[in-house]
Amino acid sequence: MRVLFVNANRSAAYGGVERWMIEAACGLAGRGHVCTLLGRPGTAWLRAARSRGVPAREGIRGAWIQRVFRVRAAMRDFRPDVVVAKAKKAARMAAFGRATGGGGRAVLFFGATHELDRSRAFDRLTWRAVDAAIVVAAGVAEWYVERGFGPPSKLHVLWNGVELSAFERATTRAAATRAALGLAPDELAIGTVGRLAWQKGLGDLLAAAELVRTRVPRARFFVIGGGRDAAQLAAAAAAPGLDGAVTLLGQRDDVPDLLAAMDIVVQSSRREGMAQATLEAMAAGRAVVSTATVGAGEAIEDGVSGLIVPVRDSNALADRLVALALDPARRRALGEAARQRIAERFTTAHMLDRCEAILGAIVAAG
Repeated sequence: MRVLFVNANRSAAYGGVERWMIEAACGLAGRGHVCTLLGRPGTAWLRAARSRGVPAREGIRGAWIQRVFRVRAAMRDFRPDVVVAKAKKAARMAAFGRATGGGGRAVLFFGATHELDRSRAFDRLTWRAVDAAIVVAAGVAEWYVERGFGPPSKLHVLWNGVELSAFERATTRAAATRAALGLAPDELAIGTVGRLAWQKGLGDLLAAAELVRTRVPRARFFVIGGGRDAAQLAAAAAAPGLDGAVTLLGQRDDVPDLLAAMDIVVQSSRREGMAQATLEAMAAGRAVVSTATVGAGEAIEDGVSGLIVPVRDSNALADRLVALALDPARRRALGEAARQRIAERFTTAHMLDRCEAILGAIVAAG
């Protein structure tokens, strides 16, 4: 099977969808499939892909119409059986390429809810133009179907996966990573990973952090990731009430090491599918506190392998963080259960099995 992954991400920061595309392309290639990534020139995610040995093309450039025809040209050259595109603009380009001689089936990858709106004509056109969609959680599929983007058979649920061995190795370096972060032995490290954008609810996390600090003065917070709201977040993190307890680490390639160094990991999103960072924190054996976004309950068994709090409820988030801060045994139990849940359901091998079956079915349906 020949698979082309199309992603027009132009940011210095990249997130879960980009990491998934790299992991899927690498893993599928190891199973005998031919995979290539197509993106914009000089982007961080393509550099990361090449460092993994994944073939990558920098063909998405120029004005809008030029990008459309360059995607088609790449499809005509590569002759994919299936094209997996992140976001609706890339999906429309893939559908145009397929219809005008590029071949393959056009698949829209949904990383979250709210990516299509039934009231927008272009969104309805996008949905008619693509052959199928991949979603990261059953809850995401239900969200789109309820809003008129059906039938259900057009949406394929593909849970993400994590390479456990990378996180197991990272735990052996946790003490050194904590030292590099300047953490004292008696300080509690609370971390979060994600793009610095409204959807990630980082303002809610900072509000919770201020409440936590009144009860756990030795708590420190680490934000891992980059994005368009970096300057705004830096200003908020410098608020007097936080007293320098928040450190912004920026975009990092050593996420397994950083997660292994945390005592607690937070996913404070306001809008999400199944967050890759949540799965990675669970793989690192960390106690995770997540907001109740779509898909969170598919990853976490509330009270068993993590804790779930209402979206945009900083008080509830702070209460859970304080409770875990004061209960190391509870943190260990949640972390061990989280790692076991990943091993049973969310490894990279599990993801690749599902991905191979889904893409094969989409190609066969054509």
